[in-house]
Amino acid sequence: MTSTYHHKRHLRESIILIIFLFVAMLQGNAALTDKGEMLLRDCENAISSRQYEALGKKADELRRLGRSQRNRDEEVTGDAMYLHALIAMRDTTDFTLPIETLIKELPSLKDNNPRSYMVVARTISSYYQRIINDYSQALHYATEQLETSRKLNDKNAEAAALSTVASIYFQKQDNSGWQYALKAYEISKETNDLSTRYITACNMANYLFNNHKSDEALKYLKEAEGFANHAGLESEKSYLNSFMGDIYKTLGKPDNAEKFYLLSMEDYPGTSNYDKVYSRLCYAMFLIEQKRLTEALKLLNSVSDMSRKYKVTIFEKEIYALMSTIYEQQGEYAKSLDYYKKYTAVTLNLFSEQKEREFAILDLRNRVSEEERKNASQSLEILKRGRTIIILIAIGVVFLVICIAGFIYHRRKVADYNETIARYLENMRNEKLLREQLEQATAQAQQHDTPRPTGGLNNEKSNQIYQQLEKLMNEGAYRDSSLSLDKAAGLLSTNRTYLSQVVNERSGKSFSNYVNEYRLNEAVELLSDPNNTDALKTIGAKVGFTSSSNFYTLFRQRVGVSPSVFRENIKNIENNIQNHQNDNQD
Repeated sequence: MTSTYHHKRHLRESIILIIFLFVAMLQGNAALTDKGEMLLRDCENAISSRQYEALGKKADELRRLGRSQRNRDEEVTGDAMYLHALIAMRDTTDFTLPIETLIKELPSLKDNNPRSYMVVARTISSYYQRIINDYSQALHYATEQLETSRKLNDKNAEAAALSTVASIYFQKQDNSGWQYALKAYEISKETNDLSTRYITACNMANYLFNNHKSDEALKYLKEAEGFANHAGLESEKSYLNSFMGDIYKTLGKPDNAEKFYLLSMEDYPGTSNYDKVYSRLCYAMFLIEQKRLTEALKLLNSVSDMSRKYKVTIFEKEIYALMSTIYEQQGEYAKSLDYYKKYTAVTLNLFSEQKEREFAILDLRNRVSEEERKNASQSLEILKRGRTIIILIAIGVVFLVICIAGFIYHRRKVADYNETIARYLENMRNEKLLREQLEQATAQAQQHDTPRPTGGLNNEKSNQIYQQLEKLMNEGAYRDSSLSLDKAAGLLSTNRTYLSQVVNERSGKSFSNYVNEYRLNEAVELLSDPNNTDALKTIGAKVGFTSSSNFYTLFRQRVGVSPSVFRENIKNIENNIQNHQNDNQD
């Protein structure tokens, strides 16, 4: 009797402990540890003071703490802060996979840890705004950040979120963002946080300057400068002085403008590499407007070197365009043409990268949707199980059911293990037997000099087909407007399925896109020849296009301008070269 009583008591205590652990597992680590909260505050302070290198270090500490403590919310928050630092410094890292991970984590954070949710949403919004230029997605996550800040009744966070929304509208050149900038500015006056006041005043200045209200913009920018000085934001001086130069240039005060452009290029502590390059580019554009071409050219050369050194390649296209313009105005048309070609090449690369990013985004959205569907299904399954447990507890037989179910489960598990092991051993024996038979068959085939048949496309055959295809293309097969997958397969003595597979795997393109790339490359080469007077549709037909409209469309998509505009630019530069040579002969 006593033994039975103790047995039931221990069983009840064990079940209570299991239920407690199960509930704890469902809740997860919703809150950050004390040290995690401290590191999060350090990260927020680093963002406020624009110290992004310090932010990266503190964020790395936070995510490593989360891993060691098995606190997923803490780890994700650290990851988001670390990515925020990289994005703010215009790092060239590919952020696609880490951002995908953050998006997957968002649903679990929304209810359990709203502050971490707000941090992660802010980082994702910044990624879409600054890296991808997908303003729709950027606005979506900025709105999530805004709504969460209001639920938490955090006025500084609300002003920051409103400023983010305003900056997104500003970047897409939509003046409807002015209302958000104004609202953020009003809230910042209530909180009187220097960093928040600085950001909101800068936003006001940007909108006013963009709407040709330079005098009013100057007032808010000077106000922002005062907040930056009081907050010790040394890293912002380069940006502020460069902005001052732009405003004074617009106001027709070149002396004042140059003074601030020169100040913007001084070495301020913590200045981002992006701002260092940008301030010099702004000054170079000012020098060009002032017809001080030699100075501008020298500065642009140093800017080009600096952008390569710091890997800030975002301004590469503008640098080449400005240098082409300077050389043209100086009468050095050959150099002007060289830099125009560099500008065209960078434009093509940027277009290709944009297409790859668009594909990555679509793939990311599809995977996120699939993950959300799985999560919803799992949530429904968990809910059903929970109801079942409640019913079993309510009818008072849960203990008996758990004991019986545990016993049956154990027996079945053991039986399943045994069956799995037996199947594995059997498969191993069969595999060994098949391998021996295959080796024997191979040996016999080699003795009789009989080629071993293959059911698929091996690497050697794939390489052979692709090399033959490349040779065929280099010999000009793409100029055949009737060239199709079937026809190419026939020329290569293979079948269309194998050929399509090889092209997809080796080039990452469909067969038609692969062929069109050769056609467009030759079209660019023909149009770059000033002596070529063929009509555009003749050139399209010559390189293999059956439709002029298709040729124009694909050319514009690839190059960024129409064939006629491209040819006209080449002709203008060549004419300038000829005129210059004639003048020298005279």
